[in-house]
Amino acid sequence: MIVLWLAGAAPARGGGFEFGTNGAVANGRAGAFTARGDDPTSLYYNPATMGRMPPGTYLLFDCVLAHRDLSFRREGEMDFAGANGFRVDGLPYPEVHDAAGLFPGPFFGLVTDLGLDSDFEFGLGVFGPAAIGRFDFPTQTWVVNHDGERIPIPAPQRYDGLNADILLIWPTLAVAWRITDDLSIGGSFQPGILNIKFQQMSVAFGDGVDVVADLRANLDVWDWFVPGGMLGVWYRPWRYLELGLSARAQDRIQAEGEMVTISNPYGVRDQVPIASDAWTDYNTEAGERPPTGRVSFNWPWIQLRTGVRFVWPRDTAAAAGGALDPDLAARLARLPPHVREWFDIELDVTYEMNSAVENFEIKVDGVVPMGYGLPNLAVRPDFEHPESAGILNSPHHWQDTVAVRLGGDVNLLDGDLSLHWGASWESATVPLEWTRVDFAYFETWAVAAGVTVRLPWWGLQLTASHQHMFMADRDVTAGRTRILTSIERPEELIPVVNNGHYEESIDIFALGLVASF
Repeated sequence: MIVLWLAGAAPARGGGFEFGTNGAVANGRAGAFTARGDDPTSLYYNPATMGRMPPGTYLLFDCVLAHRDLSFRREGEMDFAGANGFRVDGLPYPEVHDAAGLFPGPFFGLVTDLGLDSDFEFGLGVFGPAAIGRFDFPTQTWVVNHDGERIPIPAPQRYDGLNADILLIWPTLAVAWRITDDLSIGGSFQPGILNIKFQQMSVAFGDGVDVVADLRANLDVWDWFVPGGMLGVWYRPWRYLELGLSARAQDRIQAEGEMVTISNPYGVRDQVPIASDAWTDYNTEAGERPPTGRVSFNWPWIQLRTGVRFVWPRDTAAAAGGALDPDLAARLARLPPHVREWFDIELDVTYEMNSAVENFEIKVDGVVPMGYGLPNLAVRPDFEHPESAGILNSPHHWQDTVAVRLGGDVNLLDGDLSLHWGASWESATVPLEWTRVDFAYFETWAVAAGVTVRLPWWGLQLTASHQHMFMADRDVTAGRTRILTSIERPEELIPVVNNGHYEESIDIFALGLVASF
């Protein structure tokens, strides 16, 4: 049975798989949007808040641009075998950086009452999670060896993560029922579509010192139906106070597709790399074929959002010339927040059941050619135990996370200009000993700001916002992430690869456009 660690990628960063803010307005409020929700990004935060939107049709296009700055310097000294000729033994590992750059996250949303005189609002959207779906670490890096030569060497983080490009789309159908002007409920269905392309390194044998044993794999896998959905409620018990609650759940990921393996990818000891898609020694009469892969892991079963929103309305008794009669109060209650309010402050608390993510599982089917000077050397299926052949569980052992988000708006020029502000804190998803570059989710603090300008044509509103997420540096000295190898050995004989120094921060830029009619 071959043991390959190939699951070094999946949808993105932050607390769990998501960093918490989607959409331009919410990004400027640091994600405090569960009770506010007055544009089509309600499809992401709380579908019930569609019911608080005035009658009409709202079209939204937002784009979030996320940039992650992550560096890792592995602890210890390089110890490549002398026969490989690198001449770097005893030198410290070089620092490596994620070079993926900006990752775009577009958001298309539509909320409409269909022109019907009813208490229902309908939503349609196409978007992904608030995530960074790409990372790019080097397969090799440059150092100066003992001979004073600047040479390329295998990258020190290669057994953790190399590169990934992930596409996760949530087509979303939603409906909200406005029970009263102060109470609505909503729900959505999200049949997700997932594609993961990633590259990861393991070893065919040994402990990573003799890099001739390195085995690189490229996967391109799909899960065409990942059912998920959300339920929510919005309630205004008092004209100064609003409450929001939503709960989201999603099924397990089961992605299958193509795999290409390359043995001895660095070509050391004059051994030519062997690629599975170019190898010709498959015994096709016996049913041998190139390898394919399946990636399986849990998405956090439950995500809960709660929001408490304090508003300072313009509809005071003094502004109305006396006490508010019920009819006037009801009409004012139906106005959008930027018209009705001077300012608001919202406090959201989010819980994610990330402890559901314990392992990433890869199942390798087919034949993996090895080479090493032996033309027909390959790892073949275990026909006696097909149910367990080629399966590897790589431990991650995430923990549940809690986030606290505080944000608000100040509405100026009769609501034609809104200034957004926000700050947040989020607990770490990854325990210290399981820190690694594939999912670097540390304790996070963030600050955010934004501006919205409303124009007199077609209800246009333009929003720009920015959020910076600070993460404390991590120094891992008792790591538990080890090289994955195809030969079973006692754990203590397999080197740990995640000890070292980590630094990370994330910047989230967002632009948005909404039209209403």
